[in-house]
Amino acid sequence: MLEIGTRVKLNKFNGTIDTPKDCDKSENYWSLIGESGIVIQPKNSCSRVLIQFENIEKLKNLHCHNEVESSLWILESDVELYQEHNKY
Repeated sequence: MLEIGTRVKLNKFNGTIDTPKDCDKSENYWSLIGESGIVIQPKNSCSRVLIQFENIEKLKNLHCHNEVESSLWILESDVELYQEHNKY
């Protein structure tokens, strides 16, 4: 279970990496795959955690209906712990 304050990376959305063909641009949450954020509310009864994304530019044209700015409810299974990669 992910705790509040955990940094995560979105690796799929609603269980898939494939954007539906008829997806409206304002609902293309798959465009956030690879983006990182912080868990700000624990898992709810729908197995989703509230994540506040760091790259707010990516969220500009998407429907976000949450009280917390730049946040979306994401399936816990759609994220992984964020791993920083050292660049040499």
